Amino acid sequence: MMRFTLHDGVGRAWFDRAERHNAFDGAMLEGLRDALDRWEADDACRVVVLGANGPSFCAGADLKWMAEQGQLGPEVNRRNAIELGETFQRLAAFPKPVLARIQGAARGGGVGFAAAVDVAVAVERATFALTEVRLGLVPAVISPFIVERLGPSQARALFLTGDAVSATEALRLGLVHHVVADEAALDAKIDALVASLRLGGPEALSACKRLVAQVAFRPAEAMLGATADVLAQRRASAEAAEGMAAFVQKRPAEWTRTKT
Repeated sequence: MMRFTLHDGVGRAWFDRAERHNAFDGAMLEGLRDALDRWEADDACRVVVLGANGPSFCAGADLKWMAEQGQLGPEVNRRNAIELGETFQRLAAFPKPVLARIQGAARGGGVGFAAAVDVAVAVERATFALTEVRLGLVPAVISPFIVERLGPSQARALFLTGDAVSATEALRLGLVHHVVADEAALDAKIDALVASLRLGGPEALSACKRLVAQVAFRPAEAMLGATADVLAQRRASAEAAEGMAAFVQKRPAEWTRTKT
């Protein structure tokens, strides 16, 4: 139901349930969390790409699975909801760059995955909708990621209407970062992004992700001490010494030459 591969520094997590439009269930989410745990501990993994097979990217949660969870009693139901939210949090806080390769429609939790990654790339034919209200549900555990990406006003409009937006509109709203013509262009863009990310120091990339989370929506003067600490730590690091020496000597940094 999900496929996981690691090759040449790229971990790929693929929804592989095309007959159900890649709707996810508990087993798929557990597999994704396990893969992220492995890849975090493996220095051979530099970047993660989340993608899918079939015409749809992800239809969100499998409705049969969701209904079953709702009948298991309040404690089990809540525990399951927490595990669902933890999957998105794990993806958003993953210490290495995460890309989404969106080749088709995203609904509900599928939109949540697009919002939780670092860079989302979609084909023009992709559409996005938060249709939970039409099922008597709400996009609860994905709401922090959607609101952070879109802002409260646009998130409220999409939550309440359940209407689909095009990839071009998703780009305008800030839900995705790039829109390309077709799947060939999609793969080319993902490859280009992976190549760009591999130019960055692995420790610096991780520090950048933590930095954004630390300073978001906080006044600059309140963050001065914390950001100065980050800069001082990075300037004194072995990775920064290598990066600056490589620049001065006009040679590739060591981490770019190492194929993992």
